[in-house]
Amino acid sequence: MKKFPPKNFFPGIGLGIAVGLGVAAVILGDRLTAPISGLCFGLAGALGGLSGSRLLMAHFDRTWTPEERKEIERAERDERNVSIREKAAYSSWYWTLYLLWAVFFLTLVLGSGFPTALVAVVITLHCVFYMVNVNRWTKKL
Repeated sequence: MKKFPPKNFFPGIGLGIAVGLGVAAVILGDRLTAPISGLCFGLAGALGGLSGSRLLMAHFDRTWTPEERKEIERAERDERNVSIREKAAYSSWYWTLYLLWAVFFLTLVLGSGFPTALVAVVITLHCVFYMVNVNRWTKKL
């Protein structure tokens, strides 16, 4: 007997809601106030990112062999890899903390528009810097 709901039911629904919110915000456009429009686009982006990444991970999880799954699980729990991730996260946060704080403050002061887009770029750069630090600490340890 199959279990309900299926494993990808809620991420699929979330992705559908995200697309619906985005399309509704585009269609309604000027009829929505700026905060409501921003909220719709923000929720669509966040929900779409979370749901889409979960669906992609489920797809890749199905393509791995049992040996690859065991290796991935072992690598996740390996003390050296955990140490690398912790040091990279600390270093990334240390270097971008003030940059994130400044951009968030700028967004609060200036309102929406360009500063909001700038926050998204800075957060993306923060994540990229984290990956660079993972690579750097992998070579050091």
